[in-house]
Amino acid sequence: MRTVSFQGTQVSESQRRNLQLRAQVQTSFMAPHLLASVQQTEQLLSERKAAGVKPEKLWFVVRDEKGTSCVAEWMGY
Repeated sequence: MRTVSFQGTQVSESQRRNLQLRAQVQTSFMAPHLLASVQQTEQLLSERKAAGVKPEKLWFVVRDEKGTSCVAEWMGY
């Protein structure tokens, strides 16, 4: 049985640049105005929920039929 040791492994220059870019991008995604916007939306939703306001209807029924649908109709023939 072999024992593998990763002591002394080094990051290449391109990997170092990639890690640095990821760190910069990650901090820009966590910008204060974005965090404030998310917190404001969460607060608004919690207030509406406490007031008993129904949520906005995002999904709606296009067609309500009973029985087995025909595959030809489903495919548009």
